[in-house]
Amino acid sequence: MKSLGVKGILIKAAEQGYITQLACKMPECFCPEELGGACYFEPVTNEWSDWRTDWMPTLEHFPVSKKEGGKAAVDNAILAHRLCNRLDHSLRAGRSHRRDLEPIRKAREEGIRRNNLLTGNTEGGEIPTVVATVEATGEPAEETEPDAEAATLKPMKTKKAPEWKSLPDAEKAQYLLDHQTISDRTWTDEPRLKGEKRDAFIHRILGFPKTP
Repeated sequence: MKSLGVKGILIKAAEQGYITQLACKMPECFCPEELGGACYFEPVTNEWSDWRTDWMPTLEHFPVSKKEGGKAAVDNAILAHRLCNRLDHSLRAGRSHRRDLEPIRKAREEGIRRNNLLTGNTEGGEIPTVVATVEATGEPAEETEPDAEAATLKPMKTKKAPEWKSLPDAEKAQYLLDHQTISDRTWTDEPRLKGEKRDAFIHRILGFPKTP
């Protein structure tokens, strides 16, 4: 994260084990898979007119949101794309997010362009469109008209839940201990206690793994 220009709480949270993966941990990440998905980040910058600022790392207050009085602290911080952070707030608040559809489309187009350069595909290809769902009908529709106020953004890709999430608590605890890069938010909404290490946190929430 330091190489991206990240400073402050996010760095401290990573150093203390609260952030274990360079990935957007919002409930839904909208960074196109063609660009790199949840693990893709652009460096921090103040050039707000640049499309890349949408994909730079930002702090999201979790599990206690800023609106609910959550503070910027190592045990209340997750990593998020700037645009995903903004979109999450818009969706929860019922605020129009129409203007955020175009940056996602452009990011997907840029991802496809880069992939074509890497693979030597100079002919390019069809650029997928961002799909929206109209709340009034529940039918999918392309976001082409600027007055589609009722459109609700869908995530870029629906993923099947990992098998480990359905394991019994003791087995899940062992799995989490064996896979240190899985973030807390992936498997629980409970926060860590102040100064609580990862293994102690897992044991407190799920119980100790079975011993041979």
